[in-house]
Amino acid sequence: MNVEQYIFCFFVYAFLGYLCEVAYCSICQRKLVNRGYLYMPICPIYGCGAVIILLSMLPIAKIWYLVLILGIVLTSGLEYLTSYIMELIFHMRWWDYSKRKFNINGRVCLRNSLMFGALVMLVIYGLHPLMSRLMELMGTVPIRVINSILLTGLIVDFIFSTIKNINIAKVVAKINQLTEEATDKLKELKANASEKISETKEYLSNTAIAIKLKEFISKYPNVSLRKVGKGKKRLSISEFIAKHLNDKEEK
Repeated sequence: MNVEQYIFCFFVYAFLGYLCEVAYCSICQRKLVNRGYLYMPICPIYGCGAVIILLSMLPIAKIWYLVLILGIVLTSGLEYLTSYIMELIFHMRWWDYSKRKFNINGRVCLRNSLMFGALVMLVIYGLHPLMSRLMELMGTVPIRVINSILLTGLIVDFIFSTIKNINIAKVVAKINQLTEEATDKLKELKANASEKISETKEYLSNTAIAIKLKEFISKYPNVSLRKVGKGKKRLSISEFIAKHLNDKEEK
């Protein structure tokens, strides 16, 4: 295979990978889900993975078990590296397998790695022989024209998609910052409010009316306040004192 054929394979397998991602996620979520990073209906990670697999696996295609093992290792490594780089760029994790068994830092997991291994076997022994015959029938010129159009579209798409996702990442970071600031402010307000309530209770507890209330409850311990407002419950005088005053027993 020459370079132009590998580029053509990149786009074909990127498109097939996109279809697999959309179908899998749509079935799991029971609604149509667009899993593409780009506007184009392709997933570049699948295209890159396919090219790496073809370059490394075709020479050893007769040893099927070696193809399976290396396929799992290479595709999982590519998924891990892609996740790490995208998180560095956008400060967001685009997929997370932390809740799945046998995962590595939430970036790869055993289930997906085995699925990728199965896809590698499908590509090497099922799809690629058909792709090779198709490219032979198409010839060099049509492949070159298609590659030129798709590469131009990919470059433009990649620029605009990256700008869009960087802007989204900035918005998410700003929302997160504002939320944290609001949370800190709320904690501060709660602390100040608690302090004010304690001071108010302390002040009211030393007033003449508080002393009279305590004398009153000693005489009539079963007296309670009437219900006030919708959903309000009846409070006994002792409960009222406990709620609104510092009920310190005099020694």
